[in-house]
Amino acid sequence: MSKPLSIFIAICVSVTIATAQYSQNAGNLLGSGISIRGGLGHLAIKDQYISEEKYSGTLGSFSLSWLQGDSSSASRLGFDYSGSSAIRNNNVSAQVAQAALNLDWLRSVGKFPLLGRDVFAYVGPSADCFLHYRQQRIANGGNASFSAYSFAMFLSLDVNSTLVLPLSSGFSAETSARLSLLSMGGRLADMHDSNVKFFKLVSVLSGLRGHTEILLRYDLSDIFLLKAGYRFEICQSSTWSYLLSASDNLVLIVTVRM
Repeated sequence: MSKPLSIFIAICVSVTIATAQYSQNAGNLLGSGISIRGGLGHLAIKDQYISEEKYSGTLGSFSLSWLQGDSSSASRLGFDYSGSSAIRNNNVSAQVAQAALNLDWLRSVGKFPLLGRDVFAYVGPSADCFLHYRQQRIANGGNASFSAYSFAMFLSLDVNSTLVLPLSSGFSAETSARLSLLSMGGRLADMHDSNVKFFKLVSVLSGLRGHTEILLRYDLSDIFLLKAGYRFEICQSSTWSYLLSASDNLVLIVTVRM
């Protein structure tokens, strides 16, 4: 074999190996950079502090996050907001706002085969701060009415995971989940009852906070990534009066690689 041909083959092999290593890099698989997520969906709430009835309606959501990864791990800082002024039960309406600040750490735990392809798995701990606020106008006879308020807060230690399945060139499928393990919760309670504490420790048996996503990703270019899919989010607690807030969302995510 001639020397020029040997050099050419060596260069091609090196490029192929480097490309494969890059494609399996955690930062590349998870999408390092700044991401903006918009969503539209349906929210259902049952809050016994205000009413035994279920309220539901449309929900809009927005998220801003930053992810940085290396060859085997990644960290992510994110802010989520969702709100609706149109949740209703018959003729009674309410306004709801929810916000969350979270910090995730993800580390590669290997890969496994699925449908002839490799699925890359990442698992790690999370810290999460979640706020829930609701304002409702309640009739009080005639044309009179008064406002009822509900507030909940959860500071949680969570576990989160992400699975990434590279498909054809530029496409991949992704699913992720986060679940609270232990929380310090705060709840607007009966101010006339001195035995009711505002802050309490909330275990996974008495409270649940989490979400799951299923996404399809397309690499538009070396700079822009596009993801679209479904997101389910839930917050439930029976530590005080029962609270359940659950939402289904269709989401669109744009990521700018950094």
